[in-house]
Amino acid sequence: MDRTEDLQDQRLQARRVAMLDAAEQLFGEQGFDDTTLGAIVARSGGSLATLYKLFETKEGLLAQVLQRRPDQARAVIAEVRELGLPPAQMLREMLLRLRAKALTEENIRLVRAMVAQSIRDEKFSQQFRGEHLENAIAELSEMFAQLQAKGQIASADPEVLARMFFAMISFDIYTAVARFEMFHKRTPEQVEAEFALFLRTLGLDDSA
Repeated sequence: MDRTEDLQDQRLQARRVAMLDAAEQLFGEQGFDDTTLGAIVARSGGSLATLYKLFETKEGLLAQVLQRRPDQARAVIAEVRELGLPPAQMLREMLLRLRAKALTEENIRLVRAMVAQSIRDEKFSQQFRGEHLENAIAELSEMFAQLQAKGQIASADPEVLARMFFAMISFDIYTAVARFEMFHKRTPEQVEAEFALFLRTLGLDDSA
């Protein structure tokens, strides 16, 4: 690749990121169905031709927007692990940060769009579940396995622990997505009680 082609490729990748950022913002602000491709281009710059070249369809754009979400979750996990906190404190901080990101209205709108598109398109559902969401679970499973190897938590299936941990977040996400808050929204005290029970499963308490 010569210098001209390299510069063209860099500009195209920069435009791709700008379009993903604009789409994520607009899907979160307005919802997927009410966001037009023209509005995305107006916010990101570029052209419809470039958008179609990079993503083909609005659904393809949504898929790539959602693909970045578990990457953000894994980034939170990595950031908290680097703090060097004791296991119980580390898990609490991780849970608080992940819940704060997940339960914003913008994220709820994105998840709502993901659920709707998954119902319409089974291939889309399988791709998101298989290639993206499971990556965050795998990373957390590895973390639990390492803690067990050091004798810092009780022995249990690391993947089961990871799924239990994410369930403390996903329940409230999908409650909000389905607009069942008036019936099922949990109080902070209930969330604390569930977390305390999770810690006991690991042989920990809040002072550990």
